[in-house]
Amino acid sequence: MALSDVYNQLGILFLTMLVGYILGKIGLISKEATENFSKLIVKVAIPAIIISSMMLPLTPDRLETCLSMLLISIPCFLGSYLLGVLGAKLVCQGYGEKAIFKYGMTFPNGIFMGLPVIHAILGSEAIFYVAVFNIFGNILAYSLGIRIMSSNNAQKATFNLQSTLRLLLNPGIAACIIGIILFLGQITLPKFLFGTIDLIGSICIPLSMLTLGAMLSGLSWRGLFAKPSLYILTFCRLVVLPFLTYVLLTLTFGSDNLWLLAVPVVVAGMPIAVNAAMFAQEYGNDAVLASQSVFISTLLSCFTIPILAYVFI
Repeated sequence: MALSDVYNQLGILFLTMLVGYILGKIGLISKEATENFSKLIVKVAIPAIIISSMMLPLTPDRLETCLSMLLISIPCFLGSYLLGVLGAKLVCQGYGEKAIFKYGMTFPNGIFMGLPVIHAILGSEAIFYVAVFNIFGNILAYSLGIRIMSSNNAQKATFNLQSTLRLLLNPGIAACIIGIILFLGQITLPKFLFGTIDLIGSICIPLSMLTLGAMLSGLSWRGLFAKPSLYILTFCRLVVLPFLTYVLLTLTFGSDNLWLLAVPVVVAGMPIAVNAAMFAQEYGNDAVLASQSVFISTLLSCFTIPILAYVFI
């Protein structure tokens, strides 16, 4: 892929994010609106685009790739967590800083930012594989992720099977299940129904980037340069993890299957998940540090993602 093509596609996304940042700064997109947009994206737009992207003809190659993607995601996420644990021991001080480092290494912004970016680079079919790849990550976020973020809290989060299952059965997972059923059963939806789902899903990409920009506008630049661990975390998240993912997958599967190589590598190179700050706030960890990690990794990803796509894909 030519670097100019990558920049053209991703430039549209990042410029849209910049518009969201400006609109947030001038108050046209308020904090309340940002929160409502986030809910709309997570509960409606993302499920819609996942379902519409899974309405594909069933072929042996697609089925094999789908199963392989699900299996690949397990060592990818667990390996990232182990690197996070190692890195936290080496460069972080205090439980809060270590928790943010581990969480940031384990959980990329694979859906909220990953879907628009991968759609821009690889096209609409890639969304199908991204959704499958993130199933295990979603499950891990609401189990291991909560445990990581509660490590700074004297009253550690208690895990109730019923409440945990309720968290796991979120709209994104539900959409994946519905999409896989439609895909495996080759069920054709009525045109008006598919058209509605497809239309709603089409708002996901622009609204995600506008909302992400507005979110960043509410974060403070103050203290960004005070923690060296933030920059080490960002470098590992945006550069080291996609490089290691690329090397390991190339050695394991070769470079014949574009999806099995490109999707995990691009997801690995996404910035830190935006829910890091939300989880830190909810479970008594350092929400300010978590917000700063999201801010700086998202900002620098504007430069690393185009290079990542050019070099590794």
